Amino acid sequence: MKEPKITRIIVDEKVADQKLVERYKQNNPQAEVIKIDLTDEIKESMFNQEPTPAKRDILLTEKQGHTVKQCPGTDRTYRCCNYHVINQTSNCPIDCTYCILQFYLNNPVTTVYANTEKLLTEVKDKIATQPDRFFRIGTGELSDSLAFDSSSEYSKDVVEYFASLPNVLLELKTKSNKIENLLELDHKGHTVVSWSVNPQVIIDAEEHKAASLDERLEALAQVQATGYKIGFHFDPLLYHEGWERNYPDLIRQLFAVVDPKNVAWISIGSLRFPPEMKEKVLEKFPRSKIMFAELIRGMDGKMRYPKPLRLDMYRTVYNTLREVGGQDLFIYFCMESAEIWERTMGWSPESNEHLDFLFASSLYKQFPGLMKSVPQRVDYDNGIPLHQEKADIPGF
Repeated sequence: MKEPKITRIIVDEKVADQKLVERYKQNNPQAEVIKIDLTDEIKESMFNQEPTPAKRDILLTEKQGHTVKQCPGTDRTYRCCNYHVINQTSNCPIDCTYCILQFYLNNPVTTVYANTEKLLTEVKDKIATQPDRFFRIGTGELSDSLAFDSSSEYSKDVVEYFASLPNVLLELKTKSNKIENLLELDHKGHTVVSWSVNPQVIIDAEEHKAASLDERLEALAQVQATGYKIGFHFDPLLYHEGWERNYPDLIRQLFAVVDPKNVAWISIGSLRFPPEMKEKVLEKFPRSKIMFAELIRGMDGKMRYPKPLRLDMYRTVYNTLREVGGQDLFIYFCMESAEIWERTMGWSPESNEHLDFLFASSLYKQFPGLMKSVPQRVDYDNGIPLHQEKADIPGF
């Protein structure tokens, strides 16, 4: 995968002296550098212009307000895992056809918050509020975690910062192979490098600027060799001719490289998007076939595959993961109902808080020394009674 060549670096005067700004300039000598006093009027006009290819204009500014937030998927309609996110970069250059960011963002520039110290201090303050809880925090919600890393070198800041924190794991989620900056860092076991994965036929058709499967496998081998924990996200699973063979083959390719003992977690999810996004996808990617599958509106209002098809795909992937990777893998669904959990895995978390606790318990068991003590359910339940009946929990 080639990182897109940045054409303009627009620097808000408020962050002109920040280290991240200097990195962008040094690593992109071909880019025009423009310094501005970013007022609301300038920002509005900037975001109303025509987008540049692959979001190659970078706006470096400061983040005001909170940066560490709970994952927006955390609700009671579907089971969610109480994950947290750092939204340091907003926009992604990879341009997957199914990416929901094109509906929510679709901005002509990539916005990067350069006041790194504030962002990371907020992480420390956040986890200090619940010192007996183990947090999972990722940077891959509004952009690929590593797609711009050759320019920003942001991974160096976050990995080494998280290495010093007692009750948290950092997740860098990516479809890229830009892992060079990770290889010499002292991560102390507090970073999970995870890949969103699909068969090569889907990468070719729907993940246009992403690393190939072979490139991801090579990057995976390198980060595993330097002691990083590994994650996989089979999300979204995409229906296509031959999916019944392609996904099991993909799983076998992954576990030919990765040792299951190094896998922190694996998520499974399927295609889902707001109904209004269909027109945008067809307009931007007229050759894409994903919008022509049978889709229905789910409980959250998003379009999804019908339940029988989702179950068929989920069981195929889940059963192959167990067969190839073993019974100790921590596998969870992203944005699915308790019924889907039960009918695929034979069980379901009692609540979002319970799933959060199960993550911590699995990590404690699999990675001795990562946590200072055995996770306790009470530290994750946020006031929900431990023995509350399923029928009383929203979503059941």
